[in-house]
Amino acid sequence: MNIKELKVEMIRHDDTGEDLAKALNISRQTLSKKINSDNADFTQGEIATIQKRYNLSGNRVSEIFFADYVS
Repeated sequence: MNIKELKVEMIRHDDTGEDLAKALNISRQTLSKKINSDNADFTQGEIATIQKRYNLSGNRVSEIFFADYVS
């Protein structure tokens, strides 16, 4: 997962961690753990919500969530 790119999208959409956590129906602490973990474990539903919220293309979703390296 490319955490830096997820953070870029959050900034582009003027979203805070709290805003995104609410959209995902998880706590801010849970989102923080997912973002700061070496093995970020976003569910398919959470990824779909983020894709829709930020209007991401399939390629962009792949860049963020399925990157070959951990940032």
